[in-house]
Amino acid sequence: MCGRFTQQLSWQELHHLYSLSGEAPLLNSRPRYNGAPTQDFAVCRLDGTGRRAIAKLRWGLVPSWAKDVRIGARLINARSETVHFKPSFSAAFRFRRCLVPANGWFEWQRAGPAKQPWFVALAERSPLSFAALWERWDKAEEPVESFTIITTAATPDLAGIHERQPAIIPPGRFDQWLDPASPLPQLLDLVRQPCAGPFEPRAVSTRVNRVSNDDPGILT
Repeated sequence: MCGRFTQQLSWQELHHLYSLSGEAPLLNSRPRYNGAPTQDFAVCRLDGTGRRAIAKLRWGLVPSWAKDVRIGARLINARSETVHFKPSFSAAFRFRRCLVPANGWFEWQRAGPAKQPWFVALAERSPLSFAALWERWDKAEEPVESFTIITTAATPDLAGIHERQPAIIPPGRFDQWLDPASPLPQLLDLVRQPCAGPFEPRAVSTRVNRVSNDDPGILT
């Protein structure tokens, strides 16, 4: 699964990564060194005119039919093998796909009675874009827009740390992922082929275990 990740991209970096139009509204988002479920993050999706735009959404998908927003804490990930037919995700997979920019993510490897946290990033340190889905929930005074990150089987290089990894969309496939007209088989192929990296995993401090530790020091 993917239960924590970092998002430290500036507006300029987001603008460049997603080739946003000059009219894209500025969205200032605080850096997340230890980003966790129920927090807000910047995501890239298509706006009402079909252009790429950055929005701030809550991590943990709240389906439109949910009775309570708390369901989102259980829907932080969607498996690529079942995302197209699971009731919580199927509609969003067809019509509300987005990209979550990240610098890397955390996984916990079992090491005897304890777990060793690892930070996984591309060896070249370039940004990643996780395949994700979003929803809008209107059963409260204020609408809640939320997202879930799609996961897939880990590559052989990462499987020793954890059996799953986020599904990562390469820049050359952004249009295909975001386009509401993309055929279902192509979308499934995109999220079922794990990005091979190369990645540079490194063991980090157990300070990451506490969500309140949200500072650069947890990456050492």
